[in-house]
Order: sequence, then structure tokens, then C-alpha cells
Amino acid sequence: MNTDFTYVDHRQLTLDPEFRHRRETEHSAHLALLRKTLRNTGKLDPVLAWREADNEGRATGRLVLLDGYFRVTAYRAEAAEGSIDGKGIPANLLKGNRIDAELAALSANIRDTLPLTPSERTDAAWKLVRKYRLSISKAQLSRASGVSPRTIANMRKKHKEFLEAKQEPNGSWWRDRTWPDEHEFDEPTDAEREHLIASLAASLKEAIREHRVRDIEVMAEAIERAFGNRQMVDIVEYLGLSLGEPDEYAIDLHEAEADDELRPDF
Repeated sequence: MNTDFTYVDHRQLTLDPEFRHRRETEHSAHLALLRKTLRNTGKLDPVLAWREADNEGRATGRLVLLDGYFRVTAYRAEAAEGSIDGKGIPANLLKGNRIDAELAALSANIRDTLPLTPSERTDAAWKLVRKYRLSISKAQLSRASGVSPRTIANMRKKHKEFLEAKQEPNGSWWRDRTWPDEHEFDEPTDAEREHLIASLAASLKEAIREHRVRDIEVMAEAIERAFGNRQMVDIVEYLGLSLGEPDEYAIDLHEAEADDELRPDF
């Protein structure tokens, strides 16, 4: 990733929702920790920003934040209270076009201290597939999102089906992937989803603790037997893991024209 290090004023940074893939859930503890660190040390790790340019390469004048939303929020909160001036935020400025910026933003947010969840990663990849179609290769998008190339190939195929039917996707990959099949399913709220995940995780932990299982292979095979092969394929795909099948990194004609080697390896 080609960047220049500098310092910026927090007021110069634009928080564009197009570059945010995180669901708006409660992260007050994380923000409080960042504010405490800032008060104690006077600075946080550099944020990632991009001097926005249009499709013709002309500067728009906006300095768009790609990674570091909570860090900037911490700087702004402390500046409002007068503990810092907020004018010297360390930042890495990305050099590149909008696609470079999209990939850099996604890549940074799957590796930071508050990484995107698997569903946030797949929805982000699905969004970029719909937005840029074949302008981003499977390899590039896989590296940036942590989503398997096979899943991205499936997204492309499904997007083509939506286009041919002149239908708009829901935006949630794990709902859109089964379209046009109809399912009587009301998507839970973020709070309901988190409660269900926590409850299932606690039950699984308790079962493992009760049987004093320490063998990873035993746990893995028990889970596979409980869910069945078909559901396990979906689970593994969702988590961005590999079942040992060859990844679909073959680059088609359109991708070759994009000239992957000229793009940064995130």
C-alpha cells in the first residue's frame, strides 16, 4: 500500500459512510479505552485517509477517512473537552484511485483491534462486487475482505442473476445468496443476533467443558456430525476458511485487463 505519513487536523477528515462496513453497534468500552490512551500518551496509532479524486483523477478537496473511525472520534471528544487541540492526528495518506481506497479501507478493517465480523466482511465484499463488478479481481477482493475467492465467484454469479432479472439485492449476502427462493425469515436486529450468538456460544462451551474435550479433531468432527456436511460447507464459507478445495484464483479476460500486478497487495 503506497502511503505518505503526515499529521492532519481532525476537522479536515470526512467520515464517508460509503467506506464504513461496520454495523452501528455499541462500542463505548473501546472508545473509552482509546480516550484514556490518548489522555495518557497524547496520540494514537495513525489513521488511514485518502485525498479523494474523481474518475478523471481530479482532486475533490475531501480528505476521506478509510480506517480509524473510533480513533478520530476519540480525538474529537478529547478536543471538545479541551484536553488536546486535535490538530495533530498522525495519518497515513493513501495514494491511489477510488478502487484502491475501497480495498484499503476494507483490508484495514479486517485486521485492526476491532475487526469486522464475518457477516460484515461478506456484506462488504458483496457491496463491492455489486458496485465495481469485474473491475476488482477475485484475488484482490479476497485479500482485502478475508472472504474466499469461491464465495466472491458465487457473488458475481448471483449479481448477474439480479441484473438479468432487473431486481435489487437486499444487501445482506446471506439473504441474497438464496434469491429467488423465498424464505419466511425475519432478519433479527443486531441486539437479537448478538444475544443468540452469545447464547449458542455459551452452550457449546458448556458442552465441551462438561465432556472435558481438549482434542481439536474430536471437537471438529463432533461439530461436523451435528450440523451435517451441507451446513458445514456454508459455515466454513461464511468464516472465509478453506475446505482444501482449490481456490478460484483463475483470472478471466476482464480481470487480466485490470492488470492486477499494478495494484498494491493488501
